[in-house]
Amino acid sequence: MTETPDIGATETTLITFGTPLSTQMTNIQLGLVSTTLAASVITIIINPLTLLALFKQKMITKISINLFIASLCCSDFLFGIAVCIFQLQKFLQLFSVNEHAISFLNNLGGTLSLAGFLASNGNAFLISVDRAYSTLAPFKYKSAASIQRASIILSVAWTSAILLIVIPIAINIAPEGGTANLNYPYDLLPYSYGVYLLSPLLLLGTATNVVLYVVIVISFFKMRKKILPATSSLELRNRRMTRTVTMVIGTLLIGNIPIITMAAMLDNPHVPYLWSYEMFYDIAILCSIIPTFLNNFLYVWQLPDFNIAHDTLHNIELWYLVGQRWIGVLAIKQLTKFFKNGLSSLDKAHKRFR
Repeated sequence: MTETPDIGATETTLITFGTPLSTQMTNIQLGLVSTTLAASVITIIINPLTLLALFKQKMITKISINLFIASLCCSDFLFGIAVCIFQLQKFLQLFSVNEHAISFLNNLGGTLSLAGFLASNGNAFLISVDRAYSTLAPFKYKSAASIQRASIILSVAWTSAILLIVIPIAINIAPEGGTANLNYPYDLLPYSYGVYLLSPLLLLGTATNVVLYVVIVISFFKMRKKILPATSSLELRNRRMTRTVTMVIGTLLIGNIPIITMAAMLDNPHVPYLWSYEMFYDIAILCSIIPTFLNNFLYVWQLPDFNIAHDTLHNIELWYLVGQRWIGVLAIKQLTKFFKNGLSSLDKAHKRFR
């Protein structure tokens, strides 16, 4: 079976599941894919570091908001892995790579990105609710917020996010035993499910987050205007956390609104890449991945206990890296030797077949 899709910047030829696959990209698309891939790698590296720092300082189970932030780091990490896989398979299509491997990465990256994105939006919603409750009803919040209750809520949220994605995808691809390479992750879902359930759900969640964000900001500034003769350290930390959350949710909303908007629009595949739906979708993916690592810097910048946790972790890593320096030097030498031998072999093969 031979399929020649979209006319334009990206040309793909699918033969069978055992044949190589080759794709061409424009320089603009290659630049966007490369930048997104680099951003996803940063996300994959920095979110586990934040989780490790919180775990070492036993901060995750200290208060409920820390648990929600840790959950957001997990969903951002999952989304980073998914985006990395999906962008990587685009790069592999530039070479003669087995189509079965490309299709596997395509479907895996698409499934994980949908689940990670939905979980990330759910975590952002829970963080917004936590801070809104904290600012509007601080006394009730102290008695109602607990680690046990937050753990139950997160368990339900994660289970729902996974089931809402995995079950429809399994039902959609089960009759065919698999899918072809898809341009967009949401193509894995049944069309009616994505249009009439998932897209409205994401739009409703985003609108709710915007409303909660406005409520938090207004309440925060009202709280700042109050003159308190004696403010406890707990109240000061609560204010810092609320201020940090306004920044975090703000960046998430700015990053997620473009991708949700693009997913709700219709694609026109028969146009060149420049100014096409595909180009704007790639830009939207880049916008959505940036907050997943940027928020970690906001935690360290705004919250002293997060800053101390990261400093402690970095000191441990520094001594470890110094102690293991010779391993890195040896690995670099071996990799250099490997690539030199590989390039030499390719050059010989090229001369042989000329």
